[in-house]
Amino acid sequence: MIWVPWGKDMQGTKPDGSDWRVGLKDPFSGGVLGIIQVSDVAVVTSGNYERFFIGEDGEVYGHIIDPATGHPAENGIASVSVIASEGKLCDALSTALFVMGLENAQDYWRQRRNFEMILIMEDGDIYLTEGIRDSFSLNSEYRNMKINVID
Repeated sequence: MIWVPWGKDMQGTKPDGSDWRVGLKDPFSGGVLGIIQVSDVAVVTSGNYERFFIGEDGEVYGHIIDPATGHPAENGIASVSVIASEGKLCDALSTALFVMGLENAQDYWRQRRNFEMILIMEDGDIYLTEGIRDSFSLNSEYRNMKINVID
């Protein structure tokens, strides 16, 4: 398994011809939630669990801002991972989909279907697109999380 540098494209396959194994970070504990097996794509994750600050009021404020409100995005999403052909597309989409929220992110994907995504919700549920379903596996300690397939 490898950790992918921010926005890094996974060029081709590993030297032995197999897919790259990319660890998906658990936004709650920092452990490895699961593994995505991919080749010839980029993988980018956005979330407020690494870049945030705690205000004087004791509240946690994330760095992803909802342009409609000017405040940190708060919509029940903990992280969004996007898998697509180009890193810059993944980067833009992961942040935009995070701000959109679950329903709008699903609608956006259904209209385009030119990328795959994995959304981890603050309640622990996971939503992933049908094209990545067979390439994603949860680590054993996370088997209790509910996976919902978006089709």
